[in-house]
Amino acid sequence: MNERGVDLAWSIFSDLPDEPETKYGAMLVNWNGQTGRTTYDMAQSYKTAAFRLLDEAGSYNESWESVDPILFCFRHALELNLKALHEAQSKRNHGLRYLANHLHERLTGCYQQSQLDWLRDRIVEFDTVDPRSTAFRYDDVTNANVAPEVWVDFAQFRRIMNAIFSALYRIRLDDFERVREET
Repeated sequence: MNERGVDLAWSIFSDLPDEPETKYGAMLVNWNGQTGRTTYDMAQSYKTAAFRLLDEAGSYNESWESVDPILFCFRHALELNLKALHEAQSKRNHGLRYLANHLHERLTGCYQQSQLDWLRDRIVEFDTVDPRSTAFRYDDVTNANVAPEVWVDFAQFRRIMNAIFSALYRIRLDDFERVREET
């Protein structure tokens, strides 16, 4: 124990405690190299974290201090959502443009074209600023094709992200319905 009451011998990743439901923490699973989570589960986790970070930053009126984790979590949630809708796509491809275009092509004729165009264009905005999923993680990575300064209105951003995730959820439900009807 140190002077702050921290047990320095404690492992960050340890065995499951007795009665884990009474503890504050989370169980991570590794069953033969499988996590027990789906791509969609992870997308939801990042989306939840992103909205919580955004709301918390707003409650403290501190957008600058939290901008990178907020934008990274939203970008990663988008990437995972798109990958969950295209399970056959390469897991190594981080390009949102490719995934958004593929979704757009697949859904053409199933939804209003203006809605599909809007969804694709909003997702591609993230890809324009952060094509390799590195701009919000590292201090020395930017896209030279982006203006030297860009503004993110977090209030409007929140509404847009809600609309995007609602659309992706609707697509997911519709895909399930189509599969169910086919069987």
